[in-house]
Amino acid sequence: MGQDRPVASFEAVADEYDAARPSYPPGVYDSLGQLDGLRVLDVGAGTGIATRQLLARGASVIAVDPGREVLGRAVARTAGLRAVVADGAALPVRDGAAELVCFAQAWHWLNPSTRVPEVHRILAEGGRWAGWWSHARADGDPWFDTYWSAIEQACPGTRRGQRDHDWGATVGDSGHFEVGERITIPWTRTIAVDDWMTDQASHSYIAALAEPARSRLLDDLRHALTERFSNRDMTVPYETWLWIATKTPRPA
Repeated sequence: MGQDRPVASFEAVADEYDAARPSYPPGVYDSLGQLDGLRVLDVGAGTGIATRQLLARGASVIAVDPGREVLGRAVARTAGLRAVVADGAALPVRDGAAELVCFAQAWHWLNPSTRVPEVHRILAEGGRWAGWWSHARADGDPWFDTYWSAIEQACPGTRRGQRDHDWGATVGDSGHFEVGERITIPWTRTIAVDDWMTDQASHSYIAALAEPARSRLLDDLRHALTERFSNRDMTVPYETWLWIATKTPRPA
């Protein structure tokens, strides 16, 4: 969830990421408007979750990610997918090439000193930046509070409150973009406990832990779940927070 964690950590958990990360709610793409034929870069595409959803709505998408393993899963799932291994803050793309650049839970990984001007460069005039993040919002439920307490104790620098960061401000404060109000999309996820644990194992703050700390934390998290859900499916409230920003013209 923070910028100080290595992107490469996802390479070691590519299978878990591909198997259990959730897709994004339709409201994200509804908010983006007409996508058919739009030139889109999906930056930080990972295993292609958002890429596939964008393609399903008719967008012309290039998937970009610095991780060969995770991007390889995206290519394997989508025949003919155009994919580029690259840093999203130093894109091998010509000026004005894209009409929309998407960051599905990825913007926070990019170098803050270069990411905004780089996206501004590769967007066409009037093009848009979009960034969104999905997080569980079961706060106040004892299992969830216990769950997050275990994560915060085991993973230095990781806090539940990081979910609430205003990522739109990181774009708007530059003067390169006009950022709209945050769009909040509530949804509910129903998932088996085993699949939830597979998903959690793919998160950067857990993947980065050395053994035996990683296994110990996963055991503690599973215990919190089985105390609450036994072996039944979990139903967990989520919210996806979306910001959309429009490129402002370069000064004359």
